[in-house]
Amino acid sequence: MEYFWLVAALLFFFPVPSYTANMNGLPGQYKIANGDPASDVTYSTDYGEQTEYFEVYSEFIKTRYSEVHWRMHKPIPLPDKIVERFKDEVMAVVGYEVDQVKPDGQSLPITHAYNHHYCSWLLNSNKATLVEKKSRKEYPGANHGNDWVPQFLDGVDDSAMEYPAVQFFSEGNGGEFRLSYHGYPQGYAQLIESPDTFKISPMQIDTWNRETRSANFMSGPLPKSSKIPHNAGYSGLLECPCSDRLEKKWSMTYVLQGSDACVGTIQNSSECFEGARTVIQSEKFTNNAISDPSTQPGCSIEQHSDGSTDVWWNSASTSAESAPIRASTASVSAFVQGQVNFTVSLDTIESDDAVTITIVGPADRWFGVGFGASSMCVHMQADQCENGGPWAVIVSGDGQDAVTERKLDFHGPGTVVAKTVTVRSNTVTDGNRTVVLTRPLKVAKGAHFTFDPSVSTLPVITARGCSLEFAQHCGHGTAQLIFLATDRRTPICRGGIEGSIGGNRFINNGRCAPFPRGDLLTQENPTCFIETYQGGLKCCRDGQSLLDKDQEIPWRDQVLEYKLKFRFYFEEYKPAVEGKATATHQHLVRLGAQTEANSGEYDITQCSKGTPPAQCVQVITGRWRVRDMTPNQADQSTEGIKLIYAGPHCHAPTCLSMDLFNADTGELLCHVEPIRGKGSDSPYDEHGFLAIPPCLWGSTAEGLVEPQLLSLDTTLLSIKRNNNTLPHTGEMALWQMRGIIISSGENTQRDKADLVDAIAISNVERLAKPSKRRAQLRNTSPSDRLRDTF
Repeated sequence: MEYFWLVAALLFFFPVPSYTANMNGLPGQYKIANGDPASDVTYSTDYGEQTEYFEVYSEFIKTRYSEVHWRMHKPIPLPDKIVERFKDEVMAVVGYEVDQVKPDGQSLPITHAYNHHYCSWLLNSNKATLVEKKSRKEYPGANHGNDWVPQFLDGVDDSAMEYPAVQFFSEGNGGEFRLSYHGYPQGYAQLIESPDTFKISPMQIDTWNRETRSANFMSGPLPKSSKIPHNAGYSGLLECPCSDRLEKKWSMTYVLQGSDACVGTIQNSSECFEGARTVIQSEKFTNNAISDPSTQPGCSIEQHSDGSTDVWWNSASTSAESAPIRASTASVSAFVQGQVNFTVSLDTIESDDAVTITIVGPADRWFGVGFGASSMCVHMQADQCENGGPWAVIVSGDGQDAVTERKLDFHGPGTVVAKTVTVRSNTVTDGNRTVVLTRPLKVAKGAHFTFDPSVSTLPVITARGCSLEFAQHCGHGTAQLIFLATDRRTPICRGGIEGSIGGNRFINNGRCAPFPRGDLLTQENPTCFIETYQGGLKCCRDGQSLLDKDQEIPWRDQVLEYKLKFRFYFEEYKPAVEGKATATHQHLVRLGAQTEANSGEYDITQCSKGTPPAQCVQVITGRWRVRDMTPNQADQSTEGIKLIYAGPHCHAPTCLSMDLFNADTGELLCHVEPIRGKGSDSPYDEHGFLAIPPCLWGSTAEGLVEPQLLSLDTTLLSIKRNNNTLPHTGEMALWQMRGIIISSGENTQRDKADLVDAIAISNVERLAKPSKRRAQLRNTSPSDRLRDTF
């Protein structure tokens, strides 16, 4: 085993021409969905004799039956020859292939290790890296739940970037990955300067019944939540049914009425009094139940300047308008409880005492509050805190001099700044010190914080010391001030159900987009709600078994070991030389959308008993504008896009078809039907598993349809069909696409520089000399050129 990996490691350090077939399958085995029917030329999906490539392997993946492997692997260096050759040069990636291979180099059947998805990158590690962004909320199902995003390194000027520093590869990236085509027409590529590193985050499920060695599927134990019978021909571990190893909890949340999260009204006084305590913090809550048609109906809260809150339940109906959350002439107040308790009241009219701060802390220790930051740094840049920490008030004993103001350092005491607060009182009761301070909203000195009464929330940090001497704290925390109009009732409402599965947060509100963006919410698909969620990404956990707690994991002593193998096909990129030559490649930007917006997955719900199999078809649709796919590429000069590659991503074995329409004209842009494995002895032909041919647009000389311009305001319609004879969780209906950006007034690609998707706009002289191979290409016929490129 070690000998194989040693040989493989030596080989992959040397890029070599491909004089045989593609890495996977036989010549011509890759398919596309939309060749030009009017052309005498058939588009070739073979990468050809002259196209260069290099290969990289993932780390070893080691799993036991029912175990999920889903993690970011360590950086894999590219071959030295590649790194040296493309130092300060631009590589044009024209395609790639993927397989999963055993230690002896043979392909591992998909029935043994199921590839749910992979996300992979090529990087210039001198300019960029990948960082994990756990807090992303816009699209919780984007990129298969992947939280890793590219980021420039400190000191890299992204505005000066001429070429991409990172490229993302995830097309046809699930169970279909081995025989789905990942290539581009001639003259198109993903460009990257000075690539030196490969990164991958795969998600694999071990489905191998160790009692069989063949690729023919044999079912193993399944959790009770799996609805797939053992004789279905594929594993009921797809796609991660939720076992009882993961505890599911949920409850209703409550918000201030008028916010985007409001989804319903509070129904009674008990719900009102309980819910109010989750919306804001208070020094003291007082419940009030009334029936008064002249005042705010339903549930409301009334915050006071002393930090106390009245909660009102008014059972009377009224036609009176609801009170505003904020009143322009009212003062506003907020209370926070933590390391210290404090109340902030702001008058909307400036004066010497427009701000009142009341802080309560231990009498025998120092304590303090910092405003406008959630850490001891106002604006963090990587690991640097160039502007220092926030303005803070520190209390350390009795009298006026015991209250100081500081500009904090990052993890340091900071410096004392000029005093702007007036100490109105400093008293001790029952071991607690209460200090009341006032100051203006604004002060001229730059180190001090400016209060804005129009802002509804304000981050703060709190701390308390070990003694009265100001030194290292013995406790600290963060909090959020929520400002409400003082002595005015503010209505609250239901914010939707939130909960967790195995400790990971699950938010119902916004998980599935409303019609017409998507159908799932209207269809009440189980994936939209934690109460009905049965399986999928939320229940796929790295290193955990998908079996129930009371089930013994079989074959514990038989660990499955394999790697993912990537082969990247590349060419040298040469930019345009004015008046002499055009650029060798147009750069392809990443485009895409979810039919199952925004969840990124959905459930195939079983058709009614007795329905003929041919009629067991579940349909979902999704609509979006082209501009929704180009937030980082389009600007005011952009006219639209031209699609070059469009591939669906859906799962075996239920996926029937995906269609992409121009909804404004009714034109069908792309129709894809998966190619199903027949269970023969041929490689990559496991029963029921898919190859998904993409749609390509390019030159008619290559046998392709010319790409058409889609304006930014074009509405696209996706229609996805699945067989629903059996239920299936975690199905997907993504469009993974590549295209070029078109500028207004011209039908050519617009130069665009950013982190992942950028093309050359300068440096022409340095790269102007054409390669020998490119010179040969310009002097060959279209058919020869096609064969040379693919």
